[in-house]
Amino acid sequence: MIDKELFIEVMEEAKKSDDYQNWLNQQLRKNGAGGYLFQPNCIDSVLKLLHFSFKESDVNDTIAYFCFELDYGRKWKPGMITEKDGTDIILSTSEDLYNYLVSQNH
Repeated sequence: MIDKELFIEVMEEAKKSDDYQNWLNQQLRKNGAGGYLFQPNCIDSVLKLLHFSFKESDVNDTIAYFCFELDYGRKWKPGMITEKDGTDIILSTSEDLYNYLVSQNH
């Protein structure tokens, strides 16, 4: 398992890469360009490595959910992801995600 600081750094770099690609495509649309530009990035490789690093605690693919569905935590709201007893699992930051994954490591 990687340490918290490195995990957060990697997640922030992935977020920056995705944010840049989204910004670039918004600029193209604003200027009348059709389609969507897919820039090469290594997000899939990063997620595979992180998932492997947390394979015991990321059984539900929470890392990918955090990145893509929760937009790196920016779309997290209470009730979106909960424990079996209904308690919220807070995933609004990369640190929240790391702490959750560590807590799931049995």
